Amino acid sequence: MEISDPQAKTLTKQLLARISAGQLKEDPEQLMIAHKMDALIAALVARKSGWFSGRKWLADLMPWRKPSAAHGQHDGEMKGIYLWGGVGRGKSMLMDSFVELARQAYGLTVSRFHFHDFMLTAHAQVHKERQKGTADPTAGVVTHLTDGADVICFDEMEVRDIADAMIIARVMDGYMKSGGVLIATSNRHPDDLYQDGLQRERFLPFIKALKTHNDVVEMQGETDWRQRVLAGIPGWYHPLDAKTDTAMQQAMDQLSGGMPLHQVVVPMAGREFTVNKTAAGVAWMDFSELCAVPLAAADYLMLAERFAGLLISHIPRLSDSTQNEARRLMWLVDAFYDRKRFLICSAETAINDLYEGHQWKAEFPRTMSRLQEMSRMPEIPTPRL
Repeated sequence: MEISDPQAKTLTKQLLARISAGQLKEDPEQLMIAHKMDALIAALVARKSGWFSGRKWLADLMPWRKPSAAHGQHDGEMKGIYLWGGVGRGKSMLMDSFVELARQAYGLTVSRFHFHDFMLTAHAQVHKERQKGTADPTAGVVTHLTDGADVICFDEMEVRDIADAMIIARVMDGYMKSGGVLIATSNRHPDDLYQDGLQRERFLPFIKALKTHNDVVEMQGETDWRQRVLAGIPGWYHPLDAKTDTAMQQAMDQLSGGMPLHQVVVPMAGREFTVNKTAAGVAWMDFSELCAVPLAAADYLMLAERFAGLLISHIPRLSDSTQNEARRLMWLVDAFYDRKRFLICSAETAINDLYEGHQWKAEFPRTMSRLQEMSRMPEIPTPRL
């Protein structure tokens, strides 16, 4: 692998470029995390390709530690990163940036998962292994799901029940102890994971392993950058035209901090649902992709679990001829409302004129009310530029 100017290909440089372009506001905490992620990329490259010898820029960045044996590590063991902090601080954006740079600029193999998606897939794999009579059904889960990746990334790590707690502990403890590298984001410090959970004492060794094998870094500060951006974006654009499409594109650009959009596959009850445009924990889809396909109420709950917010383009006026699509939109709005997620939509009409049918005449007013509330601002037509 030839890298003509390694210093130019760093997350720190990319972040500063986005700040200069006005796509992001400068945040010292984000820059500090970017530097740590650059160091980890350098270490991963060195380990994979044997570049360390004679390359001072890699040596200067190395995040390897030489802790005492009391911490259960060996000299030269590479640490991952456990990044935690409040919502809207940019953790998912930084992880997306890390994944893109590691893959495209350095050829590293990265397995990135939303933590909820990983657990669903892990449960399914463990179930298959149990059906086959495998002695330890968790033993091969990481290998099966990551296919020998250089690093595993978990976004929004949160352990809620004993089944998740036991599986993630057995799966990831062995991975980290064997030298596997992890990057995780969370709203919680490791000590607060699975707080007050059933049989939590069985989970404590995994918490210790997380702290031993990863640099636990708090993303301090109270600025919720996502809410700041949302405060300046209308939640409902109409009518449907080229200017409305441009406004939706600009909204996604602002919410993603200028990150390239990528595809995500969300597991849903034994099948997979593809979301083609996502970045920084936000998804952008066309109404036809969401509501003209056979999805159930539980599927929309999965999407609300997976994303911080959703942009929906091209919502038509709904009637009895589109009663199935209207019903799915009702489910979607309920799911995102209950999870306190945001929606930004472009539509043929104002919210109050969205439904003209009779089938859901009694139920749809609640959907309109929730759309008004989730819009955060009074609905306005697309600005005429």
